[in-house]
Amino acid sequence: MRLSSTSLTAIKMFVDIGEHEPDYVSLVDIAKRKEVSKKFLEQIVILYKKAGLLIGSRGNQGGYKLAKPMHQISLKDILEISENTLFDIQVDGNLIKEITKGLDERIEEYLASITLDQLVEKQINSYSNDYCI
Repeated sequence: MRLSSTSLTAIKMFVDIGEHEPDYVSLVDIAKRKEVSKKFLEQIVILYKKAGLLIGSRGNQGGYKLAKPMHQISLKDILEISENTLFDIQVDGNLIKEITKGLDERIEEYLASITLDQLVEKQINSYSNDYCI
């Protein structure tokens, strides 16, 4: 399974927004912290606003925040917006279709079991592991 740049950047963006919940977070700040292009984030955020996962606000204190609580947003929700299909194999024959269908179902179940609050918690915990004197 390969994830697109859009998906990988979207995950970083959602984790960053989740870390700063409930405040609005500017794309400029996310771009700096995650070392990604602001222009790329602008393209990505449109997808998630249309899907109802992000709320935008204009103005001096504007930016983006989550439209739902973190525990209600799964990794599957994030990836479904940016990926056409999570498991894409061209197959011929019923046996192979059956195998890949079962695998696709397991992948979707796994991704649905990972919530944004879990990802944010792991990210925050990784900061304490990087501490050195």
